[in-house]
Amino acid sequence: MASIAGVGTTLVRLLRDRFQALHGSLEGLSFELFTTSSFENHPSNKVSLFLYRIEIDPTQRHREIPPAKLGDPARTTLQLNLRYLLTVWTNDAEREQQVLQDCIDILERDAIISGPLLDPAYTWEPQTALKVVLDAISHEDMMRLWDLLEPTYRLSVPYQVRTVQIAPVDEPIAPPVLTRVHVLKQGVP
Repeated sequence: MASIAGVGTTLVRLLRDRFQALHGSLEGLSFELFTTSSFENHPSNKVSLFLYRIEIDPTQRHREIPPAKLGDPARTTLQLNLRYLLTVWTNDAEREQQVLQDCIDILERDAIISGPLLDPAYTWEPQTALKVVLDAISHEDMMRLWDLLEPTYRLSVPYQVRTVQIAPVDEPIAPPVLTRVHVLKQGVP
């Protein structure tokens, strides 16, 4: 089943591979998933994806998915929305903006990620399709987020990936009905 880490590595792999195909090389850039400690090392020549928020999808909290095999019980899965911050780390403003534009274009062209675009190192349900959309975050919330991180504000773009299915749980099968009890009450037809 897909995992949170699988989504992050899928996005990084997609960005790296599409950027390399677009330019013929990575142009000295590395593409990485960041944690909060990754910001402390004053990154350089990187494109980073930082997972800053995980939410339960309120419209599909526990969704039923098909059984793994015919005859197996039905399953439910927890549905999540993941929020990422895409940041380019270079010392040249023009290059930073061009690389950011290329990354935005890549994620717009591959706004639905499924099948062979999913990282093969993880197990995915056959119907898995990740939807990548530009996210809306207020200026104030963006500043608060950057205030918590080590370097000062960097130009960055928020993204939301939905809906990520994790932790399938088998639904218990109710035992078959073997008997039926009729209660007859006088005066009731």
